[in-house]
Amino acid sequence: MLRWMHKVRLYPTTTQVARLEHTLHRTRNLWNAALEQRIYEYRSHRRRVTAQMQYAEVTDLRALSACDAALYRECQDTVLHRLELAMQAFFRRIKRGETPGFPRFKSDARWSQLEYSHGNRALKLNEDQSKLRIPGIGDVRLRKGREIPSNYGRAFVVRKNGKWCAVFECKRPVEPMPVSGRVVGIDAGITALLATSDGDLIVNPRHLDAHRASVERAAIRLDERTVKDALGRPENRRDPKRIAAVRRLARAKESEANARRDALHKLSSRLVGAYDGIAMERLDLRAMTRSAKGTIGVPGRNVAAKSGLNRALLDTGFGTLRQLIVEKAAWAARMVAVVDPRYTSQTCFACRAVAAESRKGTRFVCIRCGHGDHAEVNAARNILAKAEWPPPRVLSPGDARLTRHDTA
Repeated sequence: MLRWMHKVRLYPTTTQVARLEHTLHRTRNLWNAALEQRIYEYRSHRRRVTAQMQYAEVTDLRALSACDAALYRECQDTVLHRLELAMQAFFRRIKRGETPGFPRFKSDARWSQLEYSHGNRALKLNEDQSKLRIPGIGDVRLRKGREIPSNYGRAFVVRKNGKWCAVFECKRPVEPMPVSGRVVGIDAGITALLATSDGDLIVNPRHLDAHRASVERAAIRLDERTVKDALGRPENRRDPKRIAAVRRLARAKESEANARRDALHKLSSRLVGAYDGIAMERLDLRAMTRSAKGTIGVPGRNVAAKSGLNRALLDTGFGTLRQLIVEKAAWAARMVAVVDPRYTSQTCFACRAVAAESRKGTRFVCIRCGHGDHAEVNAARNILAKAEWPPPRVLSPGDARLTRHDTA
């Protein structure tokens, strides 16, 4: 059984929105207060505050405060649990010598999720799944779509750009697809989104360019609605007209992201349906899209060109595509092989000679044997040649080694 997240749109009434906003506000205050307590106790008394101690204090607080007692207890417990996980991750990164990243205090803009760890014991769907009962909120209408399994685990209520959604963690059995007898190597690019070892080139939709006009128009309107101080910071953050402009810009960017993700879902489904095995490179996308600005003392070179390349790489969404392929392959009992990306674009598939001079833009012409091909198709064939079938390790949707560096 594999886990997957089922997301549905909610349509709360004005009263229900006020209750949801109030619950978000109280849980955010709890996070900030619990984090402040941990910082104060350590700085003042060198004393560590544990999650168990804070659970007990929340119990005492609920007995004294009617406002806190009215909240669903599970929402408060999950806040403390999230904080405990954040602190554990902080100390774990210190031990590994990584950038620690201490947990942050949360503003309203950074707090948009309510978690119900008991899932179907807290959030209950009616018989025809047209309404969702949320503790302390009431029966909220939802958009009817695919049937939500009744045995879902954790559940979340999420606010995004003024819209509300419910997300359910469900279990899905493996459903093997018919054997096709074919395997493929894929190479990501910018000119072409994807090249396959079969010689197919999948056009890059360039969603960034397609939605540029609407995003820029919304950004200009936001700039017109913003009054800045001497340091360039907005003074009228709470102005209703500026808030509306912020929301319009966020929705324009959301529309772009939705179009990109929809295209990637369709492409990943097509690949998984057509091939028994898919080979791809293990790319460090975070390193590939790192800024070239440098520092004041040692400024970077070709910063504008590198920034444009970074935007183009992230616009392809290859990190998301890679994860979707792994998820869909796991459900369909397909194989995914991840290979070392070194020299795949410089190696001639025909004679195996390695030479950077063989690649000229989108064309590959081997300087030793004269073999010619599209550069990305040649790389895809090299990727397939490097892959082992069956792979030495079966990838799962949560594989950290595959997704750790994804930023797209």
